[in-house]
Amino acid sequence: MQAPSASDARSSTEPRRSSDVSTNRILDAAALVFGQKGYEAARVADIARRSGLTTGAIYARWLTKHELFLAAVEHRGSTRTEVVSGQADLSATTKLAELGAGLLGDNGDEAARNLMLEACVMARRDSSLSADVAQSLDVEAAVLAEVVEQGKAAGDIDADLSTEAIVFACQALGLGARLAAAAEPREIGLPSVEDWRELMTRFVESIGPSQP
Repeated sequence: MQAPSASDARSSTEPRRSSDVSTNRILDAAALVFGQKGYEAARVADIARRSGLTTGAIYARWLTKHELFLAAVEHRGSTRTEVVSGQADLSATTKLAELGAGLLGDNGDEAARNLMLEACVMARRDSSLSADVAQSLDVEAAVLAEVVEQGKAAGDIDADLSTEAIVFACQALGLGARLAAAAEPREIGLPSVEDWRELMTRFVESIGPSQP
């Protein structure tokens, strides 16, 4: 039997790569639409239009809007933690500071940042969502916990502080920042990106080793 050529191997991976790109486009669009309109008001047709694909392409991957919503939550969670899991050259404290700064930064769409907040609200109303949303938060927590443990081992984070407490503070800050930002317009506006980044840097520095 003749072995497959290099061109055959390339051609066999191209459809898969194209499918992966389309899936990511759909999930990015879903995060934006669900975050902007909320779960109830969002329509699959809106998501298809935003992604530049068809509703058929969506339903070929997820049977219901419910499944698509959960997939978008999981996708956005993994995207958010890439800053802490995908940069081995950064210290743990730098990773956490960057993650915190991104809560108010201009490096992502506001509607997409509201997705997890919408997921938590929906989980309170619909018990069928609770376990899946909790699992998404647990996945994020596991990534954060690994970073914290690495920081402790490197001497960047106080080893006497509870890893669980630090992770909980990070997640609570993330959800709280989204909730506060969603309440605009307000008499006292949001801080500037620079001021927020400075505060996040100070916050992370505060969990460093205690000075003798």
